[in-house]
Amino acid sequence: MLLACGGGSSALNTQTPQVAGHGLRGTAATGLAIASATVNVKCRSGNGTTKTAVDGTFEISLPAGSSLPCLLETTNPSNARTLHAIATNTGTINLTPLTEMLSTRLMLSDMNKVFANPDFDAISKTATIANIKAAQADVSAVLSGLLDTSSLSDFLSTPLKAATSTNPGGGDTQDKILDTLNLVLASNLYQPMLTMLTKTTPGIMAFGRPGCVVMGEDGKSLSCSGPGLWETAARIDVFPAALILEPGGKQVITAKIDYLQNIDYIRQPVKWQVVEADGGSINSNGEYIAPGKPGIYHVRAQREDFPTLSATALVVVNNTSPGFIPTLSVEHHIVNVMPGGSITLKADINYPPNVVYVRQPVSWSVVEADAGEISLQGIYTAPTKSGIYHAKVQRDDFPSIYVVVEILVNYPPD
Repeated sequence: MLLACGGGSSALNTQTPQVAGHGLRGTAATGLAIASATVNVKCRSGNGTTKTAVDGTFEISLPAGSSLPCLLETTNPSNARTLHAIATNTGTINLTPLTEMLSTRLMLSDMNKVFANPDFDAISKTATIANIKAAQADVSAVLSGLLDTSSLSDFLSTPLKAATSTNPGGGDTQDKILDTLNLVLASNLYQPMLTMLTKTTPGIMAFGRPGCVVMGEDGKSLSCSGPGLWETAARIDVFPAALILEPGGKQVITAKIDYLQNIDYIRQPVKWQVVEADGGSINSNGEYIAPGKPGIYHVRAQREDFPTLSATALVVVNNTSPGFIPTLSVEHHIVNVMPGGSITLKADINYPPNVVYVRQPVSWSVVEADAGEISLQGIYTAPTKSGIYHAKVQRDDFPSIYVVVEILVNYPPD
């Protein structure tokens, strides 16, 4: 396929001399190859068209005098969705849902509109190596928890071998990532995801705390307008909070959170982690698999919109029948207090049978060095400086069991 040189001609000029090795090639796929689809291309100095092969591959030879960048577009016949990519160099350039997301994030615009009326000066200025990497990082961050893209270093130019209808298992690693993307982004989530990526700060729309910005060199002082530190009452809890499993046993652990108003969530903004390195494994859906060795382990659910806020489930792995399982909970996972003010934090535990305690066997401590003070009874006195701090309560009789409380220190709004 040759591009017509000069002007704005959209006609295919088969008489223009080709330059060997100077062109674009790639694969159009959504996991399954997009076969026999038209690929339209617009470059700074010409337009053209070609067709994909059965395996989704296509190749475009650029004539002498052509100049980059180029925009590529194809339409998937199976669902009428358009896919775009921005080529800043010759060589491999794919057309996939990931290139569509990256391009959308890079241009902060609907790529259908960008392709319809391209401003190549603006595209050249925006599509730098650094900006493309940043756009890919933003897409990966928004997809985190739904899909792991860490094995794919370049959404645009990594060679792609797609599965085909005659060879559905023949795709490579990138193809399998696209398969997973199709599963996690149902038809009703794909377009909202693209719309979100056009926002200046997609992370705030998906996971952020609106109205608050970090100020000051200490990284802790906060300036808020609208819903901010004082009004926020974010929380997270896990169920079950304590469980006992045989070695290798499985259990789904769920997280319960509150959602911020006027924020569009593509998924629950929760990240799962097994605290101990040998404590088993858990996936993004909270499906936990216990290790093969008996012991006491912890599974942490962390909010991504409030990264300092988490809840922990206790896991007892035992070869014998269940016995006493110690638990620990707090009245509030997040509290507000004015600078220099005080608040009483409360914890609740269960007690083993036939054991008498002189006092509740828990100890309180502050996590940060400048986070204020807390007494043995849980009376917390805040520092005079606004910020986000943490208090930890731990069982004395079962020291591996603890809970962290987030403390928002700030003056209430006027």
